[in-house]
Amino acid sequence: MILRRLIGFRPLELVGTARRSFRYHLAFAVLDGASAGILSNTGLMAVKGFAAEDWQLGIRLPLSSFGMFAALLLGSWMADRRKMPFVVVPGFAFATCSLVAASFVEPLWFLVAIGVGSAFEVAVRPGQTAIVRLAYPATHRGAAVGETRRWASLIFLISILASAFTLRWIANDTVAVIRVQLYLAGVLSLGSFLCFRKIRVNEANLADLAKTHFDFRSQLIKMSAPLTRDARFRGYAFSCFLFGFFNLMYVPYFEAVLVHDLGLGYVGSATLLHVVPSVLAYLTTGHFGHWIDRTNPWIAWGWIRFGWGLDPLILCAASTVAATTSFGGIALAIIGRVCRGTTMGASWLLWWMVGINHFAPPGAETGRYMGVFTFMNGTLRFVAPMVGGWLIYYFSRGDMLAIGGAGVLASAAHSFWAGAREKARPELATMADFESQFSESRSGRRSSN
Repeated sequence: MILRRLIGFRPLELVGTARRSFRYHLAFAVLDGASAGILSNTGLMAVKGFAAEDWQLGIRLPLSSFGMFAALLLGSWMADRRKMPFVVVPGFAFATCSLVAASFVEPLWFLVAIGVGSAFEVAVRPGQTAIVRLAYPATHRGAAVGETRRWASLIFLISILASAFTLRWIANDTVAVIRVQLYLAGVLSLGSFLCFRKIRVNEANLADLAKTHFDFRSQLIKMSAPLTRDARFRGYAFSCFLFGFFNLMYVPYFEAVLVHDLGLGYVGSATLLHVVPSVLAYLTTGHFGHWIDRTNPWIAWGWIRFGWGLDPLILCAASTVAATTSFGGIALAIIGRVCRGTTMGASWLLWWMVGINHFAPPGAETGRYMGVFTFMNGTLRFVAPMVGGWLIYYFSRGDMLAIGGAGVLASAAHSFWAGAREKARPELATMADFESQFSESRSGRRSSN
């Protein structure tokens, strides 16, 4: 019983279609986590297996941004159409790119294939978010998605370690091992999206059943509507931009701090980068999922970003302490990573899956709002690393961590402020309260008719 409480296990109160959807969603998450664990080592494969140059390693992130830019159009296009094709088609393309990457031994083309795959992978987010919203009731959505994410984080950790140790043990034929692992990642991805395709939601009233014509001009107007007409969403986008910008500004220098300032090797660095945060995410995401269902998302974001922002600030202090005592520096770094891992799963839940539901009206607008949000992520991936690259010429790695951490804490303060503003409005107390307004209005219209 104590262990079940520690890992956040609670029986999910799902019935009927939602219960069936959860089983397929969990299977998707587990297979996707296994594939993601292998793909997270592609940078290491390129460097150690294919002798990639430093400049080649930077090609993956910009390529993935194109998928985020495309999500703006896709999110609006899918608004009045069935959502599943907008998940399955790019999902299968993502899996295919892993299979294609397995055929390359030239590092540039290998990394290009991985980057193109990442673009397809992020392009599924608007459709995925819309389907998840339809699949679960608002009162249990965070708990259901939190449970899938929790197990995905554990499988991801096992997969990344299994991949790394296999590459180390069979070093005499690295190319063959990389090829087999990429084939496996592609097959796992295909399986994951086949499972997701089994999720059933009610979309019988959508306009594509009437073969509606796609008008780019009208879609352009609709794409801008979430930002131009919804002041609450503009505030949310600003707060998330602040959080994401300062996070992406310092993240590229994390490995350098671990290696150069703390003197860690491959195993030590991987432990602090992946193992410690993933273990904490596994232990805490289930608890956060249930809590998110019961609290205002702004307040949840405030505490999540507070823990997230402590990580770089503590690591900055650790790099200073390490100059005197390596043990003290590493101990501080572990504390920082614990802060990050504790909030990591909950951050993903709100960022990619359920946070948008506190602003987008239920139905067609979910994909459109998520398309705008994903486009913003693509902009962040382009702008923030370039600003960080400019600042690193004037500041040390520790300074970059301090600046980034302070910015993240500023976004936490903004979240608490926004939550305090909504506190006086009962209809905005939780996501379920926000969504209930629309169900009540629909009921009122039906009764009046």
